Amino acid sequence: MPAPGASQDPALREGGLGPIGEGLILADFDGTLAPGDSHAGLLRFILVRRRWPLLLFPLLILGALLVLLLGRSFARGRGWGIPLIWWSITLGLSPLAWRAWVRAYSASRPGLFVPAKALLAGYHHRLWIVSASPRALVRGQLALALAHEPDGKPWPAHIEATRLRYALGGLIPRHYCHGAAKITPVMARLKVALSLSDSLHDLPLLRLGRVAWLINPAPSLLRRVRTRLPHIVVKQWRLAALPPRP
Repeated sequence: MPAPGASQDPALREGGLGPIGEGLILADFDGTLAPGDSHAGLLRFILVRRRWPLLLFPLLILGALLVLLLGRSFARGRGWGIPLIWWSITLGLSPLAWRAWVRAYSASRPGLFVPAKALLAGYHHRLWIVSASPRALVRGQLALALAHEPDGKPWPAHIEATRLRYALGGLIPRHYCHGAAKITPVMARLKVALSLSDSLHDLPLLRLGRVAWLINPAPSLLRRVRTRLPHIVVKQWRLAALPPRP
């Protein structure tokens, strides 16, 4: 049965979503609800503007090599490489400065895909965003994207994202919410009506949904996903057209 009122919701009809059955909705954020990789983008944004962490370039290269060469093993690759990259770029940042960088970067982002806004408007009460980006970054982008919604901010029910902590003067992930690490024990026990992502890394997330959507996939990615998840549904999502300049 469709969710009550879903088929009558004009925002959902305009977004091309149609009715979605009862149950939890699990959505990746970067590349799925919003275009691009804001996690990597935030790190580049901070690095280019702070500049002096470029002196730690050998550590950045080492972190990248660990991710690239050992990335198949989270504990060996991402478990060491990602924290090393984060620590090198954020060394010396105070909590106040960190929040300022997140606000500045969020303001530079293009916003949400049109159907993503419809999804939030119609199903925010049971939507869980599950993201490798830090929670502060996801919330910062949502706050700006939804600030002018006529009915206020349709915040999602829950945001499960990368959690950070300070170590030796810099930020490192306390829990890097990526791949299989996105799935919490609570999440795995819940009834999931829909899961959506743009990434092959999110197959564990996509498998939880009774229905699974792959957002804006390249043909090569679609072929790889369909060999593992034949029932995947492809969705092509776009941003709203920008208003003409005065």
